[in-house]
Order: sequence, then C-alpha cells, then structure tokens
Amino acid sequence: MLEARSSAPSRGHSPHYLLAPDTHLSTPPNAQLHDFTDGPEISVDLPKEEEYILWKNWLEEIAPWLDKFDNQCHFQNTLPIMARSQDHLRYAILALSARQLERKDPTLPTERSLMLYHQAIHLLLPKLPSRSTPVIASCVVLCVLEMLSCAPKAWSRHLDGCAGLMEAVGINGIVGGVEQALFWCFARMDVCGGLISSIKTLIPVHHWVPGIDLDTDIGLFHSASAFDTYANQAVYLCAQALDILAPSYPFGRISSFRGRGSSLPDRTFTERWLALSKYVENWHTQRPDEMKPVMHMPSSPTSPFPTILFANPAAISGNQLYHTASMLMLQARPLGIRLDPKPQSMLWHARQVCGISMSNDRHGAWTNSIQPLWIAGQWMSHESEHRVILELLERIEKESGWPTQWRAEDLKEFWGDD
Repeated sequence: MLEARSSAPSRGHSPHYLLAPDTHLSTPPNAQLHDFTDGPEISVDLPKEEEYILWKNWLEEIAPWLDKFDNQCHFQNTLPIMARSQDHLRYAILALSARQLERKDPTLPTERSLMLYHQAIHLLLPKLPSRSTPVIASCVVLCVLEMLSCAPKAWSRHLDGCAGLMEAVGINGIVGGVEQALFWCFARMDVCGGLISSIKTLIPVHHWVPGIDLDTDIGLFHSASAFDTYANQAVYLCAQALDILAPSYPFGRISSFRGRGSSLPDRTFTERWLALSKYVENWHTQRPDEMKPVMHMPSSPTSPFPTILFANPAAISGNQLYHTASMLMLQARPLGIRLDPKPQSMLWHARQVCGISMSNDRHGAWTNSIQPLWIAGQWMSHESEHRVILELLERIEKESGWPTQWRAEDLKEFWGDD
C-alpha cells in the first residue's frame, strides 16, 4: 500500500507511549528513563526576555491553531492560567512554542526546545498517577510537539499513551470545558495519524461520545447550538469513515478497491456505509450559516482551483474534513449502490479541498490540511494544478513550521513529476 515516506526531521523518541496508565514504565528507543526521573532536576536557564517571546508566540500563533474548533479558546485562555501552578504544563507550552519557532527558522539552535521538553517530561512523569486535567493538558501539548518534530509514520507511538490516558479518565467529545477542548485537539491528531497510515483511530470512535450508536451520537452533536460543535462533528465523521474502511486499503486514488472497501461482511459493510454516507451528506446540507462560505468563485484561467472564503478556522477545516470524508466514502462505495440525489464526484470534492486551502491563510487550518491535500492532490492531473499544490505545501511549512515537504515528495512520486 502507499504509505507516508517522511523526510521530516526526527528527534529522539519521547516517553509518550510510557504515558498509558496501569502499565509499567519501559525505556523508549534513543532515551533512557533515568534521563527524566533519576538524578538532580534538570537545570533550565531561560531568561525572562526569552520566556516572554515564547509565551507571546503561544498566544498569537500556536494557541489559535489548537483552538480552531473551540469558540471558548481554552488553549489561549485557560491553559496559561493553569500553567501558573503547574510547572510541567508551563514547560510543555514553552517547549512547543520554542520548537515551532525553530521549525520556522532553521538557524535557531534546537537545544532550547529540547531542554524545555526534557524538563516538562521530568516534572510530568511523577504526576501521571493523578490523571489530573493539567497532566492531560501537558500530554496533549507534548503530543503536538512530537507531531511537529518526528517522522509522521511514528506518530501513533507518540499518540498511543495519551489515548490510553484519556480513555482511563473518561474524557470524551461532549464532556464540556477544557477537557472537551483537549479531547478534540487530540482527536484531530488521531484522525490525521489514521489518514497517514490507513488505520482506525487510537481512541475507538464509539468512545468519542457517550451514545449507543451512530444515530444517537449524531443527535448529541445536533443538541449543541454552537457552530464549533458542528466542526467537531466533521472530525467524528472522518473517524467513522476510518473505522469502517481501515485498514483495508490506503486512502488515495486506488480505484481497484471500490466495492471491497472493508474486511467486514458485505451486507454489514453496505449497511454501515449507507448510514454513514447519509450523515456525511447531511453535514453539508444542514451546516449552520457560520460554516458556509462568505464567498465562492469558480476556477479561472489564472486560478486552477475555486476560491472558497470562510469567516473562521472551524469552517475552513470543518468543510475540508467533510470533503475528505466524502472522498473516502465514495472511493469505497459498494458496487450496485445508487444514491438519490446523485453525489458529487471524487474530483469535485478533491478540487474543493485544494481550493479551500488556497483561499484561506489561517495557519491553524493549514496544519490540519496536509493529509486532505495529499488525498485530493492524487486526483489532479494537470501540471498547473501540481505546481500550485506544491507551492502551497512549501508556503505552509515556511509560514507555520508544520512539516509538509515529505507529502510534497510523495505527491511528486505519485504524479511522476520531476
């Protein structure tokens, strides 16, 4: 199958997969456990002027990434207050901020983020048995740091422990407050990892909301009036698609798998596919006004993709995830199934994915767009489309620090482009 080939920089593995509760601590590759738990406390010499720069970057750049599906902005408003009395969270936040700045400016030394990261781990490990909200917050922030730093094919190892911790304390997608914000931040990473490796989410999707079936789950989403909940529903729908399609085939333009898209029995798969397909399309037709575009222009001789401008990052990324879920579902449509009304084509959805990223410059939405662009980009055949997509991926990495070059190389290989 087509898998991610990463040329993204990698650091020594963190003990993130040590974070699963009720398991013994083991030593990860390239790191010794005593580096974090034994001996004197790690000395962190961070001048106040540098800490100010890192906090400012967190508040202005990174927190809006993580709050993009949260109208209450808990990463910007709540976590900094929590960090005043929780040093492990403070150092986790500063480490992520430092790492993002280093990714944007390769001339910066990596020692600072590594020092802050090690201090966060050193302070966090003794607190893990408490399973407190600040502990979970630190784990989620450090997961984001790992996603920014490590080879994408290794993501599941870094997410696995945090998934276990969330399940152990019963955090889900409608629990409310900062815990709900932490869940959906992790859930987006979980879906992204699933799209990269063609696997189910680490937190089983039937644990995402406390419903008893798909119909009940969707009803719980609809009972909330805020439009950010509707964006979270798009993440949930992608996770449901992963659940019935993975790990049967890679998520790309592999038409030979159409009609066989799951190891489930044919009848069971068809029933689940039809139910989920209905809800995916309902998402689009029933979306609230805040999730609809401000303006839309078709492609033109000067622009190979449509212009689709949204007012907020939840709408940007939520709609892109809807198109991604639609592509996954259409790729695996059971043979002989005819839908009324007739759905839009794979190519149409792919062009919408590309147009949304081209039209909206919000960095938080960009960081969530890499895998949708990879899936959509495989449907593009013209050189001008390839060039624009590659230029966009390069711009995303340059402006946000989020690694994209590995996916650009995958697309060039898929297209056969030099």
